[in-house]
Amino acid sequence: MSKLQHLTQLTMQLLCLTKTDSFRALCARWFGWVLALALSHASLGFAADTPSAPSAFEALQTQAQQWASSHPSFQGRAVHVAPIDNRIAVQSCQQTLQFDQPFPAQASVRVRCGQPMWQLYVTLNSGNAPAAVARNGLPAPAVQKVLVAKDLLKRGTLLTPAMFTATEMPAPGMESQLINDPKLIVNMELTRDLTPNTPLKTYDVKTAVMVKRGQEVQVTAGVGQGFLITMRAEALQDGGMGEQIRLKNSESGRSLTAVITGPNAAKLR
Repeated sequence: MSKLQHLTQLTMQLLCLTKTDSFRALCARWFGWVLALALSHASLGFAADTPSAPSAFEALQTQAQQWASSHPSFQGRAVHVAPIDNRIAVQSCQQTLQFDQPFPAQASVRVRCGQPMWQLYVTLNSGNAPAAVARNGLPAPAVQKVLVAKDLLKRGTLLTPAMFTATEMPAPGMESQLINDPKLIVNMELTRDLTPNTPLKTYDVKTAVMVKRGQEVQVTAGVGQGFLITMRAEALQDGGMGEQIRLKNSESGRSLTAVITGPNAAKLR
């Protein structure tokens, strides 16, 4: 029993000893109400002292550090997750987060959750997380190197470096989403329309489909071996540059596998 409850009980007992039987009965009921109120306040106080569960971003930070500790790109370095755009809400994940690095030349790390299903890109920086800065003393946003589209590009466009210009502009909270190396967009296609002077971001692109199922593919064999054979085949599955797919020889009907070398083109391994 707390000091507050004990003191309340003693006070009520002393008051009730000097009164009539009817007053003592009323006093007992009053004492019950007061004791219940005291217990409710004690319960609220205990709940307030209970540590709160970590936020979704804190859970992401912890799991990212655990993943980085065994990944070759970050192993042996203390890292933290850079602040993300305030417009991006990090949802709590009911499963262990999955991490990978689709763009090895950049510090961007992809985070995926299976339940509920979502993904986002974050940046892992070395060292301890920077201390919070007062709202009235925010530093000017850092200037970032970005690739911006020269003209309007439609969804599904096969990208080339010539379609973009490298420039610098402030992009607070978007560091992990920006693509700044033209080599990374080779054999990629747009997932949405891109207006001129818009920075290219990781979620704007995906590996381009060079061969689609059912299309006719020009297949070559013997390249670099002193002879060259060319045949036509039907693609039995979709594939991107460098991927191995199954095909069917249009004349013999025989199944074969080949590596995609370009749009509707492949070579036998």
